Amino acid sequence: MNEPAPEPFAILRVAVQAAYPSVRAGLRAMLAANPAFELANEAADVTVADLEEDSSNEDWPHGPAVLLAASPGELATAVISGDTPRAYLLKEATASELAAAVNAVAQGLVVFDPAIAALISNRPHEAPLLLEGANLSDREIEVLRHVAAGLPNKGIARELSISEHTVKFHVGTILGKLGAASRTETVTLAVRGGILPL
Repeated sequence: MNEPAPEPFAILRVAVQAAYPSVRAGLRAMLAANPAFELANEAADVTVADLEEDSSNEDWPHGPAVLLAASPGELATAVISGDTPRAYLLKEATASELAAAVNAVAQGLVVFDPAIAALISNRPHEAPLLLEGANLSDREIEVLRHVAAGLPNKGIARELSISEHTVKFHVGTILGKLGAASRTETVTLAVRGGILPL
């Protein structure tokens, strides 16, 4: 009895969105190494997007997408409501993790990096109000004051004479410590908790 011929697997069309050509090239190379993917510039099944700091949801892909960010706190700001399949990964994701996320999103699933999942599921709404800023370092409070003043990371770096990368690290840490999902929520919780003055 002859076995039925296996059905050919579907090739997924994957687009890459990134501000920096080197990042775009790196992501395309990771994806091109997988025979299940075909790189596309548009009309893709899934878009892999490298998120920039302070990007808004207007900059994000509108269809199924894998979103990459530098820190869990930064990535938490990208988690939006709706039924669009998305994966939320950190930029250090491996090629196999990226491929798994693309496949999952193509099947209509939502995927979270463990760090971002922990940040979202452990967002206490009362605990930050009891901390009175004790869990933030002096430098983090300085950064937080500038965030509250509406300065972007580049402006904060200039004011504090530190690198923009260091500012991004501090902002991500502050969001994580306060259980906030955005810079706005961070400031709100900090004011309510007595960390920042009204």
